[in-house]
Amino acid sequence: MSEVWSAGTYERLAARFAPVQDELIERLAIQPGERVLDLATGTGEVARRAARLGANVSAIDFAGPMLEKARLGAEEEGLKIAFELGDIEYLPYDDARFDVLASNFGLVFALDHANVASELARVACPGGRLGFTAWKPNSKLGELYRRFTEEPIEGREAYEWGREDHVEDMLGDDFEFEFEDGTLWLEAGSGEEIWKLFSESAPPVIALLQRLDAQHAEQFHQAFVELYDGYRTEDGGVRAPRRYLLVLGRRK
Repeated sequence: MSEVWSAGTYERLAARFAPVQDELIERLAIQPGERVLDLATGTGEVARRAARLGANVSAIDFAGPMLEKARLGAEEEGLKIAFELGDIEYLPYDDARFDVLASNFGLVFALDHANVASELARVACPGGRLGFTAWKPNSKLGELYRRFTEEPIEGREAYEWGREDHVEDMLGDDFEFEFEDGTLWLEAGSGEEIWKLFSESAPPVIALLQRLDAQHAEQFHQAFVELYDGYRTEDGGVRAPRRYLLVLGRRK
């Protein structure tokens, strides 16, 4: 899994998530000096936003090359962030260590949801804040992927975190929650442009292409482009919705 998430140029895709990252940080209302943990930091976009606000930021991810990009990005801005290579199912931090826990489409990809929930509750201080985003199920993408693989592409289990009842089941004993629905709009000149972005930058899509032979890879390519070309606008471009759940919680 680490190799999959280290593949490609994920920072290009992460840049498309900037409106959601901004929203997450704004809603968490991070204050100077607060202890913040960015879980599954990826290339560090959320961690850097928190550090710019004067927080004491730690960030963890299990993909070494991606974490190195995050380190370099922080150094270029002169930001002090404590990066850690590790698994969010087994966090290397003391109990009640953090005032704020954050993750932007990251923690949801961990395989053991119960372990993740237990670790979030353990490292959050009493009254600590939790904020994360999760993709909602996308039926059109789901149908497309099932034509080419039975493996969990983009994490069928990950989509469970996009359901309020699942969040409550996993974390409701330890956190009080509020939920908000959001939509991220993917805008491009064509479906082919979106394909180029995802086939070069989205680890789950890259992993699927590696498993397909040349004929099926091209069929997947064409089906993907056709799907996104279905979101053509009047000016000829593409504007496709990706719906997500914003989860905001407070440690009991």
